[in-house]
Amino acid sequence: VEVGRAVAAYLHAKGRRRLAVVAGNDERAMRRTESFQAAVRALGLAEVRVVPVAAPTTMHSGREALAALRREGSGIDAVFCSSDLLAVGVATEARARQIAVPGRLAIMGFGDVPFVADMLPALSTVQISGAHIGRLAAQYLMDRAEGREVDPAVVQVDFSIVERDTT
Repeated sequence: VEVGRAVAAYLHAKGRRRLAVVAGNDERAMRRTESFQAAVRALGLAEVRVVPVAAPTTMHSGREALAALRREGSGIDAVFCSSDLLAVGVATEARARQIAVPGRLAIMGFGDVPFVADMLPALSTVQISGAHIGRLAAQYLMDRAEGREVDPAVVQVDFSIVERDTT
C-alpha cells in the first residue's frame, strides 16, 4: 500500500499529472494500484487510467497495455507498472511509437530486476528489500518451529524508489 502512495507522490513531484497504471491481476498489485489511485485523488489530479493484465505479466502485455492507452487517447504522461517486465514492455512500445521517454512519458517499474539498470533508457523502479523479506521469513519459520503463533497476514516490507532515466 505504501508503495502506491510513494510512487504517486514521486511522479507528482516530477510534474506528472495524467497518470496510468498497468497492473497484473494479482492481489498485491491490486492493493498497490488502489493506494496509488487514492493518493492521486488526494493530490487533486485526474482519475488514474488502469489497464489490468493477466498474471503472469509479460513484456508483450506491457506493449499491448500502452497501445490500448494510446488508442483511448488518454493523454497520459506517466505509467506505473506492477512489474519491471511490464514496464520494459511499455518502454519498448513507447520506443516503437517514437514517444520520448521521459520527455512525453515517464515509466516506473516494480521489482528492480538486475537488467533494468542497463536498459536504454535505464528503468526507474521500486526496489523491495529482499534481505528484509528473508529475515522476516526466517523469523516466522523459527517462531512456528518453537510453537509460537505467527500472523503474517499483512507485512510491511522496506522499499525504495530507484530513480533512473525513465522518470
